[in-house]
Amino acid sequence: MPALFAPPGHEQPGANAPATRDDALTVGLHPGASQFHAQPWDALIGPDAGFYTSHRWIRSLELVHGAQPVLAAAAEGRLSAVLPTWTSTGSDTTGLFSLPEMTRGLIAAPSRQVLWLGPRRATAATITCESGAARTRILAALMETARGFAADQHLAGAVWPYLSGAQAQEAAACHPLAQAVLHTADTEVIVPRDGMRGIENAARSKDRTQWRRERSLFARSGSVEWTPLTAEICTRIAPLLAATQDKYGAAGGTSLMLRTLTAQLASGVARRAVVALARTRDDDTVRAAAVFYRHGTTLYGRYWGTDGKAPPYSYFTLTFYEAVDWAARHGLRRLHLSVPATLAKRSRGAQTAPLALVYLPTAPGARIDARLLRQHNRRTAQEWNPGADSAAWTRWWTPRGGM
Repeated sequence: MPALFAPPGHEQPGANAPATRDDALTVGLHPGASQFHAQPWDALIGPDAGFYTSHRWIRSLELVHGAQPVLAAAAEGRLSAVLPTWTSTGSDTTGLFSLPEMTRGLIAAPSRQVLWLGPRRATAATITCESGAARTRILAALMETARGFAADQHLAGAVWPYLSGAQAQEAAACHPLAQAVLHTADTEVIVPRDGMRGIENAARSKDRTQWRRERSLFARSGSVEWTPLTAEICTRIAPLLAATQDKYGAAGGTSLMLRTLTAQLASGVARRAVVALARTRDDDTVRAAAVFYRHGTTLYGRYWGTDGKAPPYSYFTLTFYEAVDWAARHGLRRLHLSVPATLAKRSRGAQTAPLALVYLPTAPGARIDARLLRQHNRRTAQEWNPGADSAAWTRWWTPRGGM
């Protein structure tokens, strides 16, 4: 058995699994990430980008939700690319994975009628593929296999969401039916060596005054503690994180959140986690929590939760101000904040960058009208970056270290 796959005893792909063969390149469908060793998988991920496609992260998702098929390309006994897939069984009440909402009606298919590409419900995706001359051919084979897999399931198409604009354009250019659709903006902070002090020194006086006021109001009644993600911490923060997710339409409650965090302990991804806790000074009760993950020189913010009784400005204190200072103290250079509350994060010094999805219909005649797509992309770009040309804005930002 090739070294890129898991040891014997694991379930192997079925004989009818769709596959694409092109000379030395083979693209096949595998039952899940457990089929692969972590090292060759993670070798395809850049040093800063791609955390949510890491082997341990995908394995943690499988421990909670069950295994989902993984597309993999191999050439000459070497793993060349991996692409997780997943399907939805119901409607998306959060809007984050509702195609009509994401594309303003350009794609009308419900979320359950498409094959989703990338990590399950991740709002930051990266192409996990080797670089070099074969990259275009590998991506083309991956996408055609995904389209065939979607067709076999009688789905309307395959959708690869939350890619950087540049990577979405790259992927779409590899297949004649694929199209890149701008749908939102990402947020990240370039962390100065002196943390928030450096950001404040470069800011307008008005903004600097506002940020310092918010931090001061929090400090009057609250305090912050940073801690690893342990079993005890999982139990403590799960109700807080679940309460916030429930508020915005995510289902599952405390039990699902606790299973999610516990699975991260089991997969090992929790070793990269750090948790910020907000306490009230009067009774020393933990009222809010934010969970982050280190990857290379980047700190990824993923979960936030509160019981509604947290000190004022706890959200921005934990997820932004304190996170920037913690990252600076530990030699990290980027803070990834993802898509929620994008405008509020930008007003506090974060940068916005384009995110796009790749749409790959199973039927050739189901492509988006080219004129409508251009109008949509231009309008979306100008909402996030007024005056920008959509093509130029899409190209300007690619995750540093992304492959």
